[in-house]
Formats: sequence, C-alpha cells, structure tokens
Amino acid sequence: TNCTEVMKMINFIVCDNEKRITDEVKKILTKIAFQTNVEYKIHIFNSYDDKFMKLVDQKLENKVYVLDIETNDKSGLEVAKYIRETDWDSVIIILTAHYELETLAYKSKLLLLDFISKFDLYEQKIYDAIKICIENKLLQDKLKIKIKRKIERICYKDILYITYDSYNRKSKIVTISKTYEVNESLKNLKQRLKGEFIYTHKACIVNINNVKTIDKKERLIIFSNDDKIDLLSRKYLKEVNEYVIN
Repeated sequence: TNCTEVMKMINFIVCDNEKRITDEVKKILTKIAFQTNVEYKIHIFNSYDDKFMKLVDQKLENKVYVLDIETNDKSGLEVAKYIRETDWDSVIIILTAHYELETLAYKSKLLLLDFISKFDLYEQKIYDAIKICIENKLLQDKLKIKIKRKIERICYKDILYITYDSYNRKSKIVTISKTYEVNESLKNLKQRLKGEFIYTHKACIVNINNVKTIDKKERLIIFSNDDKIDLLSRKYLKEVNEYVIN
C-alpha cells in the first residue's frame, strides 16, 4: 500500500461563543485522541479575536478547525474564507445553530469536511467527523520496525493483528498483505501503535478498524479480508464489546 509519512502532532482549534459547547467539543476531541493514541493539542477560543487570528497565521502542523458560524465579532464562514486564502491542507468543520446557511457554506467552495447543526445530535456527528479526519490525516503514518538490521515501515491502517510467541520471544505482525516477525514485546509495540488497537487476549492486539465481525460464542475474530483468529479471552470481552458492534 502506498502510504506517506506525516507529522504526528494534531492541532485542534475550536471557536464557539458558548463555553458549554467548547467544553463538550474538547471532551470529544480528547476521547478520540486518546483512543487513537495520537499526540494532540487543543486550542479553545470563544471569539475570533486577535489571538485566534494569530494562531490561524501560524505554521502549525495538522490543523483541524471546529468553527461556530455566529459569534459576536465575526462569521465562521468569513474566517474559513480567510484560512483558505493561504491554507488548503487544514480540515474545517462548521458547527452552527444556523443550519439554513448550509447551502451557502458549501457554495462558498471552502472545502468543508462537515457542516453540523447544534440541534441535531452534534456530539455524535463531531465524533464521527473527527474520527474520519484523524484516520485520513494521521493514520497514514507508519510503524517502524527492525528486521535483520533493516528498517521496515508498516502502515498502521494495514495491520490486522499482532500476536506474541512466548516460546520464540517474538511478536508477529500480520497485515493485509504480509506478516513480519520482530524481537519486540507486545507491550512495547502497543505503546508505539497509532489507531484503534486493543488487546483481545494477553498474547494478541487487534486493529479494531479491520475487524469485520466477532463470534463471541466460538471466540473468533474475523477480519475484513476474512482472516480469522481465536485469540479472544473473557478478560478482554468487555473492552472488545465497547468497540465492536455486530
């Protein structure tokens, strides 16, 4: 798979004149960043003041904006237009109480990721939009491993699962197209993984994004390419249930 390496830090820039909304958005962003194990910084503003505009002009890596359309000083669409004058890489999500402006927003050709109404389950919609954004922006990053003095790079999104062979003291990384063996513990690998990787057994870590289904009765995990493993222990069932909906 052709993967490009990208910077690891993500900068969330949130502006809304309601503190209740910025608090909620901050909670959502923290939860996703924690789940996907990415480095992040959250910048919160309650107006498009000089401090906010200064941050827009800064050359920060991986910016993701969540902008309110109506604040006391400026319109979020005006700000989005200003951002797009020099920056087409950052992600912009509009969050608003004025859903009637949706057509205008999309007609403005601002390359918005999403336009979300505050009156329509906005928490879930922001969660979904940010998750897509992190997957696209950051999960193209790669896991570096050493095999016979050679450095290999594996796309996180291509990993199906990783198992540990205690007899040989090796971890086996199984991807969609290839299998790698490394002299590294599961614990070490888990700390270095980015994406939604969870333990399903003390000897197995699974990439939840590549799981098709789970057969709890047979204790089987079936992946998107129809590979199967039977490393699902009772101890980890609760956590697996939180991530996988059959």
